[in-house]
Amino acid sequence: MNVQGLLDKIEDTLETGSKIPLSGGKIAVDAEVIKQCVEDIRYDLPIEIEKAQEVVAHHNNLIAKANNEASSIVSSAQTEADGILADAKEKANSITTTAETNANATIEAASEQARQMVETSEIARLAHEYSDRVRAQATAEAEKILKDAQNRAEAILLDANNQATETKTKAEKWSNEIRTGAAEFVEDIMRHSDEVLSANIDEIRNARKSLFGGNR
Repeated sequence: MNVQGLLDKIEDTLETGSKIPLSGGKIAVDAEVIKQCVEDIRYDLPIEIEKAQEVVAHHNNLIAKANNEASSIVSSAQTEADGILADAKEKANSITTTAETNANATIEAASEQARQMVETSEIARLAHEYSDRVRAQATAEAEKILKDAQNRAEAILLDANNQATETKTKAEKWSNEIRTGAAEFVEDIMRHSDEVLSANIDEIRNARKSLFGGNR
């Protein structure tokens, strides 16, 4: 029988006892039953306290595991976000490098074409004018290629930043929910255990007061 059952037994014994006339409210009860219940409570109470402590320790372990899991989630999200940004930067750099190479090749080809025309044409002035136009057109095309490449690279980096931020935000929210839920669960367990122990101790005190008339 647990402590609560023993307290109920003491209460039943007190309720079924006979009042002693002119004794100031004292009652006559089976002392052996009461003494046995008290001895059993002395034996069982440390066991129940130990069980409550085990419950608290178990749920403290749950909190620790929840915190570790939350930290792992945040760490994984950070790693994923860093990977997204690194891939985006690499892709943007590749696009920019390719664009610069293409632009330089376009300018170089135009310049060579213009040089050959100047060297082989009999109408040097027209050749120079044409070569200037070719260079200007090639330069404009190269600038457009570079601008487009930069715009694409910036768009890729912006999208990667947004994805990384969203990933980290979701992970932090999830980890906070895990921590909060675990803490609330353990708090409920500890509060309930404390209430049960306090109630048991109060009932023991009341039973002793009833038995011994408040002299012990």
